Amino acid sequence: MKVKLLIDSHYPTVSPDDPLTKARALMRDIGLRMLPIVEEDSLYGVIKRESVLLLTSTRSTATVRDAADRPRLIFRPDDDMFESVRAMVEFDEWYSPVVDERSGKYVGVVSLASFLGFMLRKGRLRAGMKVEEIMTTSPLEYVLPDEPISRVWRRMVELQISGFPVVRSAKTLELIGMITQHDLLRRGYTRIELESPGGPRRGPRVKDAMTTPAVSVSPDDEVVRVVEVLLDKEIGRVPVTDENSSLVGIVDRSDAVKAFLR
Repeated sequence: MKVKLLIDSHYPTVSPDDPLTKARALMRDIGLRMLPIVEEDSLYGVIKRESVLLLTSTRSTATVRDAADRPRLIFRPDDDMFESVRAMVEFDEWYSPVVDERSGKYVGVVSLASFLGFMLRKGRLRAGMKVEEIMTTSPLEYVLPDEPISRVWRRMVELQISGFPVVRSAKTLELIGMITQHDLLRRGYTRIELESPGGPRRGPRVKDAMTTPAVSVSPDDEVVRVVEVLLDKEIGRVPVTDENSSLVGIVDRSDAVKAFLR
């Protein structure tokens, strides 16, 4: 099977000379992690949500060109689907641009979500596989509601994780919400890595931006269930909780994709 079966040809794009605020608005309103930068039908580069969060003001004069990155992966429509998706998991790239091998023109985006949707429709997941078989349990990353946004942002950058479960306390690990880069963008926080939790003004806290209640699954749920949640809710990761609503693991799109690749 080929990559062309997964291409989203209607995925939003920006041009190099568009204001960076346009990219931020698209990511905020649609919940995108990456935007292809297209100039005269050719791929110029990509812009990632982490770069957009560095904006200092909605009136910034910066352009998309100023924050452009070189894509780590570029696929062709006739590339093998499974080899391509394995590469995306290996490089932790959830979205990658696709370029026509003959014309060199940009044609769309392939994503882990499109692969999951395709495989789910094809019924290619082993029946009976449980969430506990694929969830990540160590290290179990989470944050507390009173933690400063600045500290959480630094952890996102250092660990290359775009979101954390929020628990009521480190003792009980009772799940109460999720905090993601999209939440920060939606709330209008910018230059987060420079914000200080101290000073004369108390900085924003996790509880000011987190999404509640958090959608979760149980270890005994089938993997099909968590894939359906990821796709239906258009989210990147799902916390796993026990009968006491305590956090015991997390499943992200990469974990789910690995289940199909088995």
